[in-house]
Amino acid sequence: MKWWLAAVEAGLVAGTMAAAGCSNLTTENGVAGLEIRVPRPPVVEVGQTVQLHARALDEQGDSVGAAVGWVTPDTTVTLTSDGKLTGQTGGSIARVQATVGALVSDLVTFNVNARPDTLVITGDSVLTVAGGAAASGPLLASLRSFNPAGPLSGRTIIYQIVAPTFADPAQRTVELPGGLLVVSAQTGADGTPATVVTVNRVSGRTAPDSAIVTVSSTTATGSVVPGSGQRFIVRFQ
Repeated sequence: MKWWLAAVEAGLVAGTMAAAGCSNLTTENGVAGLEIRVPRPPVVEVGQTVQLHARALDEQGDSVGAAVGWVTPDTTVTLTSDGKLTGQTGGSIARVQATVGALVSDLVTFNVNARPDTLVITGDSVLTVAGGAAASGPLLASLRSFNPAGPLSGRTIIYQIVAPTFADPAQRTVELPGGLLVVSAQTGADGTPATVVTVNRVSGRTAPDSAIVTVSSTTATGSVVPGSGQRFIVRFQ
């Protein structure tokens, strides 16, 4: 995961850190600024917990070791005082701030993404490739959330040819787009791949009687999305 490092300053903060915006901080007990670390981009998925980090700085930009807390004015996430942020409401935003005593940083805004709750096959699960045709029709599967209900765009569905198996991929007789046996397809507005996924004959080789392609996906926490493991059967004439 990439992290965004920003200094929110009240006095002089040393270094080449990007300013997070005009600050409302004033020096308190030797603390002149807060150095904040949040995921980049600042995104959390429903059910996912990310750890936020911050440290208090003096006017020279050195750490002073003061305890930093975290707060949020929003209910779209939960946020512990030690910076554990958990998504609660998909399709929303959440604002967070670091605090030291009465000092507070500028707000950092997170997007709270809906969690993929199900993967469904939305087209034919059995397709036939006519003799002489180079490719099957689209293998249509869609990622969807239950809360809020609807398809999810910008997510990943994994397509994999599991039969026949090829000990040497260079000897494959069928393939997915790009000459691959496994592809990561990004979803569009309807939750299906934005770029069509098909099973293609390999030119100059005899296609098998049939091929099997599985679909799968995971949440941001790595959990397998229900519906993963469903398969398409592609028959060649």
